[in-house]
Amino acid sequence: MRRGASERERRNAGAGGWLKQQAPAWLQPAMTVLAIVQAAIVIAQAWWLADIVHRVAIDGATPASLWPPLWMLAGILVLRAVAETLRGLVAAGASARVRSQMVPRLFAHMIEAGPVLRSRHGTGALATTLIERVDALDPYYARFLPQLMLVVVLIPAILAAVVLQDWLAGLFLALAAPLIPLFMVLIGMGTEALSRRQHDALARLGGVFLDRLRGMDLIRRLGAERRESARIGALIEDFRGRTMSVLRVAFLSTAVLEFFSAVAIAAVAIYIGLGLLGYIEFGPAPALDLKAGLFILLLAPEFFLPLRQLSQFWHDRAGALAAADAIREVLATSPARTEPADPVTVDTGRAIAVDIRGLGMTWPGRGPVLEGIDVTIDAGQRVVIAGPSGCGKSTLLKLIAGFVEPGQGRIRLGDMPLQRIAGSNLACLRGWMGQQNGLLNASLADNLRLGDPDADSDQLWQALELAGLADLCNRLPLGLDTPITQDGEGLSGGQARRLALARTLTRHRPLLLLDEPTASLDRESTSGIWHTLKRINELTGATLVCASHDPDAVDWADRTLRLADGRIAEQGT
Repeated sequence: MRRGASERERRNAGAGGWLKQQAPAWLQPAMTVLAIVQAAIVIAQAWWLADIVHRVAIDGATPASLWPPLWMLAGILVLRAVAETLRGLVAAGASARVRSQMVPRLFAHMIEAGPVLRSRHGTGALATTLIERVDALDPYYARFLPQLMLVVVLIPAILAAVVLQDWLAGLFLALAAPLIPLFMVLIGMGTEALSRRQHDALARLGGVFLDRLRGMDLIRRLGAERRESARIGALIEDFRGRTMSVLRVAFLSTAVLEFFSAVAIAAVAIYIGLGLLGYIEFGPAPALDLKAGLFILLLAPEFFLPLRQLSQFWHDRAGALAAADAIREVLATSPARTEPADPVTVDTGRAIAVDIRGLGMTWPGRGPVLEGIDVTIDAGQRVVIAGPSGCGKSTLLKLIAGFVEPGQGRIRLGDMPLQRIAGSNLACLRGWMGQQNGLLNASLADNLRLGDPDADSDQLWQALELAGLADLCNRLPLGLDTPITQDGEGLSGGQARRLALARTLTRHRPLLLLDEPTASLDRESTSGIWHTLKRINELTGATLVCASHDPDAVDWADRTLRLADGRIAEQGT
């Protein structure tokens, strides 16, 4: 039990320190200055109000003589409102800045981490981290952190002001004050665990939603709507229960803290009342007058108010810590490919050879996928990698593409080691076509420009011509501006594959890597794709490496590599 508590404390300390590091450098000085101003305003407000009441009740002041202090009190109230508003604006600005910088940083790291991160967390969980968990940081910077800085400044200032008037009343406040932070910490420990489980449930729910949306057509065709709806309903109910658990703790803890602060204020009020009536002859009580007593009574609620607000925002801290854990876990994932310290560039204008020696790769949780791969692919060759599912074909392609760093061995593109090639140069050097079409809800031109953002219309039409789609696009009323969906609605399977192929051809690349380019296509479409790939090889001279189960791939290729159990079992021409 103690080991679990220590681990939780260490994790929370790390997450808390990380959250503070993300805050803008100007936030703490700005909040400290505003807190000092607010402390001075609160004390001045209580003093002027007590002075006005004392003048009326004790000195019998006329209404005309009260106008100056009343105007002063009104000015103080306006200043307090301005200071509160300014503090909220500064805090909201800091929160917006942190989140606006965190989203692109997370997104860029997810891209750099590559398939390892996606296989470990799932696309839905990563999407939830990128959106929901980044947004969960907002209350920490907008409410909790500014309130914590206010408490650090305001509480000692008020306590000092009360002690200067009556040290015994100050002693009451000093003894009662630690009770609220103590209960905040005790309740917060349970709230953090509940918040973390709530965030995990939200990530699971996001992943299930994304998967079911992607497979909506398949679910309908299989008649599994009710079963999947029931499963999603159960996950939603589980998330609702976890959310209500967090809220239950929040409401109960607020009631407990309100009770303790009310009791403490009541004790101070009883002391002031008995002292003014002469029933207490101990310490400074006999010298207490109405002005000092009222000043202390007005400051007592102000003393506990920031502590009570901090206790409410403590739950925001718990949620932010849980979100920070998930974000830090993503950011701690090593990049799939480390950018070289001394990068070199390779000429992209000529065909390129691939040389692989002693290549090995192990995926987490799967064990060795590739072992002892030795192969040389000549420039301009058409090579097919064949073998049963799970033998490592796709992994070998990803290693050649530089998406993942190998566990052992080396890969050379041309005469240069792959790990020394600059990432920007590598993107221009090799083209990639994966098993998924990877289409976006955008125009035809926007989808094609994923391969080359600077491609003009002539380059796009040339890529479509090479991929065998130019005739189709000429028949479209909007041409390159035709909108398409991520599911490729309006396109056949073969046309969607050709569009993905055209995207890799928007720029001349001497190495093309294709993973199952004819997957799920009919016989006619499959034959057309292989004919197109052969034509591309003849026209551009690019080296083509394909992973495929298709028997026709052997006739298409100049050379065949057969994998079995992560090793090359056979090579042939």
